[in-house]
Amino acid sequence: MNRVDLLKKAIELTSGDRDKEYGAPFDNLTDCANLWTAYLLSKYRGLTVDEEQFALTAEDVAHLNVLQKMARTFSGAPKPDTYTDGACYFAIAGECAALQKEQSE
Repeated sequence: MNRVDLLKKAIELTSGDRDKEYGAPFDNLTDCANLWTAYLLSKYRGLTVDEEQFALTAEDVAHLNVLQKMARTFSGAPKPDTYTDGACYFAIAGECAALQKEQSE
């Protein structure tokens, strides 16, 4: 699959049924960020942790998902959709960053 086809597929995936199934990516990833933050804060309870700095965002979750997709390529036999999904998550990270900036203004 060439980069244009890969990106076209990513657009198709991120602008279609997934929004209907899982909701807007920002909302879904914010929920995930809140759950991951709660998990990490509970896991490291008792240690000196700045809870405000430690809190994950929707953009963080998207970035971590990009890293997960990258890690899958290390096995030497990644599926083509690994790259498509990585492109999707990176684009979603950009969208989340913009929405987070809007909300903070």
